[in-house]
Amino acid sequence: MKNRKANYYIIPQSTVKNNVLTVWYEVKANNEKKHITMHDEDITYIHHWLSRFVMDVSQKQFLYPELYRVATDSDKDMPKSSYADKRHNSMLSYASGIVGNRLRNPTEDYTKKQLIYITRLFNIICNAYDTVFSKQDLGYNLHTSEYNDKPYMIKFKEVK
Repeated sequence: MKNRKANYYIIPQSTVKNNVLTVWYEVKANNEKKHITMHDEDITYIHHWLSRFVMDVSQKQFLYPELYRVATDSDKDMPKSSYADKRHNSMLSYASGIVGNRLRNPTEDYTKKQLIYITRLFNIICNAYDTVFSKQDLGYNLHTSEYNDKPYMIKFKEVK
């Protein structure tokens, strides 16, 4: 990503403790929507698991129709869509929207307001990979024959 260097002297590296990934961010100065800056590897991690969730839920729509229905139902705990008559997003529409926005606009940053919903999605994603999806769904490393790690819960901390 061009021109996307976080200020590594101000923003600490993310850390993992008790299966929780703590991601640090900084609110960019002088911006009305409170766009934020975080390390590129944290953005990559977030997008990886949002993409995996969208893919895995979509792939299971016939095997687990209830999972697909729940993931695609309008969810009052998610923000309202800027499309579709201002209905609340579903989990799947919000996750795919975050990923799609980034693919269409690679230099666009998250806003502080979005972090609440990304955290909520990660809670759901972690629960799904603990209860619905199997080790086979996680995949494995071909060279070591070990299963891939499950996603971490996520929390965000602002650099003050």
